[in-house]
Amino acid sequence: MRVLIIGAGALGIAIGASLKKSGLDVDFLAREETGQAIRDFGIRREGLFEEIIIPQGGVYAYSAYEELPDAAFDFIIISVKTTANAEVSGMLNQYRNCMKNDCKIIFMQNGFYYEQPFLKYFDKNIIYHSRVITGFKRSERNVSTITVHQAPVLIGTLYGNPLEPVRCIAEAIREAGLPAEITEDVEKALWAKLIYNTTLNPLGAILGLSYGELLESEYARSIMDVLIEECFEIMNRAGYSTYWQTPEEYRKVLYEELIPDTAGHRSSTLQDIERKQKTEIDTLTGSLLVLASEYETDAPVQTMVYWMVKALEEKF
Repeated sequence: MRVLIIGAGALGIAIGASLKKSGLDVDFLAREETGQAIRDFGIRREGLFEEIIIPQGGVYAYSAYEELPDAAFDFIIISVKTTANAEVSGMLNQYRNCMKNDCKIIFMQNGFYYEQPFLKYFDKNIIYHSRVITGFKRSERNVSTITVHQAPVLIGTLYGNPLEPVRCIAEAIREAGLPAEITEDVEKALWAKLIYNTTLNPLGAILGLSYGELLESEYARSIMDVLIEECFEIMNRAGYSTYWQTPEEYRKVLYEELIPDTAGHRSSTLQDIERKQKTEIDTLTGSLLVLASEYETDAPVQTMVYWMVKALEEKF
């Protein structure tokens, strides 16, 4: 099996190291500086779980789509920021001859609706999603550090596709020490992560606080309470569901289990703001607001935090 990972950030490198450790052939499509570091030094996964070192030559990194070989890849993993999806989908379509006839695309991204640009070019029957709530940090261009871990990587489909074709990816990740499995309920898992991310990420970015610091603030918790309520209302009106029936059930788990387990984590949205980069707010809170508009659901606090993050982005 040969896998192309588009996006050699912290997540992409960790997944790539895991797959290679388990015997799959792995290539990256990365920016030139990162690609050169991978070609020169290989990649490394460190931090939680076992360390994996893939030496120079163990994986390869392409820096342009036109370099990709013909009919080479069984799987393509999309791990770039969702802000790049429109460009990536168009370029992958242009150079789709790199894909084998039965190639599958697996998204490892934040948010909801992020696959929409790809559906302009690729059939739903090759599209798969994943839920990743493990924290990664890229300490060097070719090194990924696993900083926090909450639950296994879940791989599934929103479109009723058979799961057997992607089982080997979940098994390879798991065999390399990072818990992973396939699931028939990836939709519920994605909504669980979306509630988590839309409650914590934008507010943490606006206030400059870690997850634990948000929990310690009486006023931040009051805002989070409302964000959760609005998210559940939108989800229910749109006909989706997750593992908890009510906002109250979810808040108990979030405040007593999920945040304490990741108290020191600073959200990717906050890190983007600090680096003066565009965030993924449009596929996080923005995707909620699209549904809210479609199903005529009021979400004033979600709207306000969305506007505030967009206002911060205007400076970049």
